[in-house]
Amino acid sequence: MSSEINQIDLRKIKNIEQVTKINEILNNEIDEVVILTDQEVIIKMIPLQIINKNLVCQMKAINDYWKIKLERKNK
Repeated sequence: MSSEINQIDLRKIKNIEQVTKINEILNNEIDEVVILTDQEVIIKMIPLQIINKNLVCQMKAINDYWKIKLERKNK
């Protein structure tokens, strides 16, 4: 049984639109999602916003963008 991870690529949209999209994502229930971004502001805002959301965050720099994996704790 394999579950597909939802991947959201934000790299081609403007900074303010990326912030809006991240807020939308974090306002929904998340089991697991991977977010690709080229904006440092996203890297700074996600950890602060998930503190009380029972989520684990992993971030990895890949060339000129970031890969952010959010996953529910105790899945």
